[in-house]
Amino acid sequence: MIDLHTHILPNIDDGASDIEISLQMTEALYTQNIMKAVCTPHFDPSSTSLEDFIKRRTSALSRMSGSRIQLIPASETILHEYLFHYHDLSKLCIEDTRYLLLELPYLKKLDSKILDDISRLLDYYNIIPIIAHIERYHAIRRKQIKTLIKMGCMIQLNTGAILNKRTRKKALQYIKKEYINVIGSDCHDMQKRPPYMRKALELIEYKLGAPYCERLEYYAEGIINGIELMKKKSYIIE
Repeated sequence: MIDLHTHILPNIDDGASDIEISLQMTEALYTQNIMKAVCTPHFDPSSTSLEDFIKRRTSALSRMSGSRIQLIPASETILHEYLFHYHDLSKLCIEDTRYLLLELPYLKKLDSKILDDISRLLDYYNIIPIIAHIERYHAIRRKQIKTLIKMGCMIQLNTGAILNKRTRKKALQYIKKEYINVIGSDCHDMQKRPPYMRKALELIEYKLGAPYCERLEYYAEGIINGIELMKKKSYIIE
């Protein structure tokens, strides 16, 4: 299995603060039989340049030679108007793919401006957005998730939503309804937000059955290999 959402890289965002913690996080994934992790440090186009972000990410990755799992460069990019100042966003995508982990604004409503910006990523930049931690957006419910899927987006769920008893039922329902394409730990450290993957997968298998885990694994492998898995359809704002 693959962890599609991590903040493992040292001293680049609010994730791992040093190389020791970074390697502890990769070791924790290794012991869970997670052999690949997509490194998705935050990119905020309103506070840093794309060039500076890529330099810092490259430097952080170069320090991770002690990792026993494969680390794949990517980003968790915040959807912001400054993002569209760049002609090419491919370096923000999961390496050698068109898939971009995208963090949406935390608004009360998924409005037409956000949907238009997502459409620009799909159409002008030829990018396939993966909507990060779908469970965190209070404005996004089932109808809005369906709209995003019809647009051609992929949907990511954090494992914490499965492990937390208060959110587990809803998270499992989303997986059962096949709203969720991939999961990720969204790990930041070894204390408050550790890289828990195996426990979440075991819960999915126990509650829903092995085919649901296999489906998540299929999408994760397809994404990092750059396979186009979704077809864009027409949509309306719900």
